[in-house]
Order: sequence, then C-alpha cells, then structure tokens
Amino acid sequence: MEPPVSKTRVIRATLDLLNKSGLAGAGIKQVAAASAVPEGSVSQLFPGGKLELATVALEEAERSIGQWFREVFHQRKAIARKVELLFIDAAKNVEASEFMKGCPVAAVTLDLDRDSERLRAVCRAIFMTWQDIIAAGLDEVPKAKRREVGELILATLEGALILSRAEATKDPLLRGGRILGDILARRFRAAPPRRKAKSHRVRARDTRRP
Repeated sequence: MEPPVSKTRVIRATLDLLNKSGLAGAGIKQVAAASAVPEGSVSQLFPGGKLELATVALEEAERSIGQWFREVFHQRKAIARKVELLFIDAAKNVEASEFMKGCPVAAVTLDLDRDSERLRAVCRAIFMTWQDIIAAGLDEVPKAKRREVGELILATLEGALILSRAEATKDPLLRGGRILGDILARRFRAAPPRRKAKSHRVRARDTRRP
C-alpha cells in the first residue's frame, strides 16, 4: 500500500535536506517549509519528531541507493567496469545537483553526537546493507574477501563524493573510480584456464651404431 501523498512529500523533502545540509538542516520547521506541508501536519505524521523523520528518510535512501548498487554490480561485466560505472553515475548525480548533494547517510553520520546512538545504529545498518549488496556482485573476488572489498568500494565512493563537493568538480569521482577499478582488476584478475599438457609418445633412442 502506497503512503499518502503528503507523507511521501515530507519524506522526499527530508531526504533532500539531509543530502544538502545533514541532520542539522532537517528540523521539523525546515521540512515543513520544503515540503509545503503545515508544521502541525508533519508532527502528526511523525510523532517521534526529527529522529523518526530522519530514520524514515534514511530508510528510503537505503532502498533507492541500494537498488542503484544492485543494478551496477549485478551486471555481467568485469569488476573494473562495474566500479568505473558506479563512480561515473555518482559523478553525474553530484554534478546535476551543482555539487550540493552527496550521500544523505554520510551527511547524517557526520552530524551525530553522543546523544544520537539510535540514529548511529540506523546509519551503521544501512552502510552494512550496502556493503553486502556490492559484495554480492563481486564475482571475481574470493568469497572470503568480498565483504571487505565491498567496504573498500563504498568507503572510496563516499570519500570521493566529499572531495567532489568540496572542489565543485566531478574529477575526484572519475579518478577514484578509474584507479580503484584498475587496482581491483589487477588484484583479482581471473586466472587463465589451464591448458592440458599434450601427450607425447617417447621414442626409444636407437643406440645401435651403423
């Protein structure tokens, strides 16, 4: 069952604000103004206040960004190409936002304080889910290494997003994807198939003299 239109609008507005300004910029008042929904209605829809609103918005980000990861990493392509495509897509998205939007989960994580343990758990769970999605598409990587490689890809992506926003250029993302893809391709290059040794019949040497 689809949520009411006003609730969907509030969630999307919250996600947009989290993207741009982190947790600090996504209070009930700011969300109400951004979604064109009365402040009282926002409070009724989310009686848990800012914490509930942020949690629901981040869970929406988990689904949508997670689907993006699935689409990239479940293709029948080499690992280097998958990584490069991921970073190219991210570069296009951040450029389209005029370098104002990055990852909402990362933005919230950077705003956490000692009183935000519940929200920290939400962010941690989302990052772990994304790592698992990426890891599931790393066919060239040994199974025991897939999750930590997924973590490396995600960490590099998040760092490159921050640099691209700071520098107002997509270059860090494009460079990061290309270099990381090359490194992983060399590290986990598929071994060539072993060729069967040809059987040779050994001829006995004729030791007789003429």
